[in-house]
Amino acid sequence: MQNDTKTVSKIIAQTLKKKYPSMSDKGANLIAREVVLGPKNRMIEVEKSQKLSKEDLSFMLAKELDTPSLSFDELQAQSMERLNSGTDSVEEYFSWLNETTTILKHMNDGYVTQQDAIEREAFLQNTDQREAELMVCLGLYSSCQSSAAREKVKFIRYKLQKLREMRSAISFLTKRGTDVETTRSEFDSAKPYYAYFKGLKEVEFGYDMSDEKKEKIGVRFHLDADLKEGFDYDAFLKNKLLDEMAFEDQKQAVQTLYSSFEQEVDDNSKEFTGR
Repeated sequence: MQNDTKTVSKIIAQTLKKKYPSMSDKGANLIAREVVLGPKNRMIEVEKSQKLSKEDLSFMLAKELDTPSLSFDELQAQSMERLNSGTDSVEEYFSWLNETTTILKHMNDGYVTQQDAIEREAFLQNTDQREAELMVCLGLYSSCQSSAAREKVKFIRYKLQKLREMRSAISFLTKRGTDVETTRSEFDSAKPYYAYFKGLKEVEFGYDMSDEKKEKIGVRFHLDADLKEGFDYDAFLKNKLLDEMAFEDQKQAVQTLYSSFEQEVDDNSKEFTGR
């Protein structure tokens, strides 16, 4: 089953509604399809008196997705550090590093408390959604021809690569559950990753250590195919949306079949009872 909040159509539609609050859900979903699947020269009507080219609208939506935002409830729940860095794309990256080093340290200090476990699960859950948004962001920027968009692709690709490294380290170097003890060997395994991410906090955004240096300090990560040079994010976005549309059509067909069956059962029941 698809996670509705992570679908391409839902992410783009919600971003549209944030920019145009009066837009209907149906209208946002239709425009989301036009943005992804329409030809590059298509003019898209976003409001009755406003039309934007597909490229301009794609760039605007990508920029909106690139900038992190928190709801009031989320802001209330975050630390002051996260609160003060919640709306800048680079600062969001450094806030992830802060959370990652804190979680790795707390989850490998000998004992996992309930608060430790809550911090771990919250980070993994929140960044799972953010990862999906950044992939959509890459697809939208890639559909644009400007040099600014190409630079943004490099920026987001690096940011997503580091986010996946952080998520991988937390997933595999910390235990699930609470009130459990951690071992010395687990501490030793997590130590070089903690040092690596702490080091990234001290350098400018965009720095990347060579694979040889990572190996030397005991850190290993696999670079996913969709983060390598030359990956077609525009095609990725189109294929994802087409898969989602096919899934929705299939779901609707099943619902129609069930409704017809239930109606037939009801009709047969009435016929049997003579009502």
